[in-house]
Amino acid sequence: MTKMIKYPRTPHIEGSGLQQGDNDLNLVPYSTLKNAYLVIEEKMDGANCGISFTSDGQLRLQSRGHYLTGGPREQQFHLLKSWANRYTGELWYLLGDRYILYGEWMYAKHTIFYTDLPHYFLEFDIYDQQEKVFLSTKARRDLLKSAPFIVSVKVLYEGAAPSYLTLKEWIGPSHFISHDLIDQLCKKAIEQGISPDTVLKETDLSGLMEGLYIKEEEGDMVKGRYKFVRSDFLQTIIDSESHWMNRQLLPNQLRKGVTLF
Repeated sequence: MTKMIKYPRTPHIEGSGLQQGDNDLNLVPYSTLKNAYLVIEEKMDGANCGISFTSDGQLRLQSRGHYLTGGPREQQFHLLKSWANRYTGELWYLLGDRYILYGEWMYAKHTIFYTDLPHYFLEFDIYDQQEKVFLSTKARRDLLKSAPFIVSVKVLYEGAAPSYLTLKEWIGPSHFISHDLIDQLCKKAIEQGISPDTVLKETDLSGLMEGLYIKEEEGDMVKGRYKFVRSDFLQTIIDSESHWMNRQLLPNQLRKGVTLF
């Protein structure tokens, strides 16, 4: 098996809330991005995963540092496997053995409960193994025009680097959480046989996005990537006193009318 190409770890912009496992990453002064062309996305609270093919057309699904080959800890990825297998032909036509499609798999609730997702797989990056670069947002859009079954993350801004104050002001309500978040969360918990009180303690109830994902782009490629996470999101994780992977799985919700297949 060829060596897996993991998605790169992303440094924080100064002022961002560091998460568990990020303490060894450098904080990047936002001033270093002055005059840069930036693409700013809503950062989603899900599981990073990748889709690619071997040279003989074998589908490969990966999450972080391992391929998805089965086992009880892959429960949250069952639907991803079904979806990817349903679209294997279309994905092979799109990616071949050249590209790796990265996205956030949003099925399992982590700290944020999403009530109105446009899909459970939200594409956010494509790696060109031939050129050894990540495609720019425009290049990705051009490539994905022939794949309407793929939904991408929400882009908030494209252009010259805004001021630091403006950047922070963009961390507002998530585009994928409705105003009746708590009612829907409690209802979903009861459906899953989980104590609503427990779920409420384990959830960020603000309705705000986790933070921002920032890409520095030039031409048809990504030059750098950064994240800006609100500090109170980190505090919710600490206060929950547990990790989402050790809890009973609770699915996020798709927007009414959305279908995966």
